[in-house]
Amino acid sequence: MKPSLSLLPLLLLCAAPLAWGQAKPNAAAPAQAAAVSREPDIRITRRKPAPVVDADVKRGYEALQAGRYGEARSAYEQALKRDGALRDALIGLAWSQEGLEDHQGAQAALRRLLELYPRDAEALAAQYLVGGGIPGDATARFKLLAERSERNAPLHFALGVIHAEQGRWGEARLSFERAAALEPGQPDYLYNFALALDRLGQGPEAMRAYVKALNLSYRQPAAFNQEAVRNRLRALAAPAS
Repeated sequence: MKPSLSLLPLLLLCAAPLAWGQAKPNAAAPAQAAAVSREPDIRITRRKPAPVVDADVKRGYEALQAGRYGEARSAYEQALKRDGALRDALIGLAWSQEGLEDHQGAQAALRRLLELYPRDAEALAAQYLVGGGIPGDATARFKLLAERSERNAPLHFALGVIHAEQGRWGEARLSFERAAALEPGQPDYLYNFALALDRLGQGPEAMRAYVKALNLSYRQPAAFNQEAVRNRLRALAAPAS
């Protein structure tokens, strides 16, 4: 019986040592073996070196995740004193300023970032989300970037906001769902996904997403109003009159 195709590579690998063992030794074999034994035991490493992260950028990121926006801003500003073109410090500074409700400061940091990195898709998304708009006639380009992106959650989130503002809740739901799948620990992504489901009349699904967003917001800073979400959950759970 012939082996199936899926087993054939395994059978060939098993047969290889047998074929080698049956080969006749030649006169040069001992000398070759001795030469090989003197070679140093050098192996190729397949592990890439870990990227070096600026200490202040790391400190700023940790503070930003914990909602300590003033501390985050100070850390990012310290990093930028050493390197004014540090991309992660600039976008972190923008989000820190936004957290402190310094919208002009956030927009200024993003404009500076886009001057240095005009194709930075995440910076474009951030600029839209903080209310600074998108420079020039880049709206269509921004949408195209988001639609083509596979792994950029902020882009999908921003595209969802654009769709929601245009009343296109079906498309908004898909974008928010994609963002939440890419970053499941982000409560605001889940909240907006729940809101889109709610607007589409999908009450049970919206309730599940609201609950998940609410639970996440107890562990991670969120922009939405927790009490408003609890009130909406009670309204959705109430029997229809």
